[in-house]
Amino acid sequence: MKFGEYLETLRPGESVLVEHTSISPYPVLFYEIGKNSGWDNILVIDIIDSALPVLRWLKFAGLDVPEKSIARIKAGGTSEWGRIVIDVDPHKDPGIFMSKFLSNLLSYYRANKNVTTIIMNPERIIPLQDNRPSFVLYLANAAAGFLGNPHRKTFYFVNYELAHKGYLALLEEAFTRVLRIEDSSVRILKSLNLDEEGTTLQL
Repeated sequence: MKFGEYLETLRPGESVLVEHTSISPYPVLFYEIGKNSGWDNILVIDIIDSALPVLRWLKFAGLDVPEKSIARIKAGGTSEWGRIVIDVDPHKDPGIFMSKFLSNLLSYYRANKNVTTIIMNPERIIPLQDNRPSFVLYLANAAAGFLGNPHRKTFYFVNYELAHKGYLALLEEAFTRVLRIEDSSVRILKSLNLDEEGTTLQL
């Protein structure tokens, strides 16, 4: 099965962890998610410009992404791509940052239904808070809190070579599906359908 076809099997309210490396072809998955959901329904949570290399990769690969129309939560960074709906500073006190981020995100979900959220590399926030275990747990719990919302699906892109191991384990434990990009395929590590686990998807 191809990854694009697999997306059709996901249920509203699911949260999917996509594990990649620095050289994985993960921009292809980003593109397939946007194409499948419709770019107008996409919300990108862009952690410190993590989405920018993805967009540039897709542009050079000849894959068209309507950057100006994509809703974006800007969490740090300097780029101005997309339709910025929320701008938060991850360098601030973690309580202030997370409170502002979560309240604005909830407001966005109340106003917009059938949203597909793509969160780009949230693991990059953790070193900004000195890798504190309490913040790692807080960040993972915040992610798990959105599970089951029938008006949204969420994809977390995490570089598993760089991520805090405890954070990665907490996401794997909480999320409904875990996918890992290996070479030019995607291995299903965890699924609601146990028969799928260990199988691979083609890009």
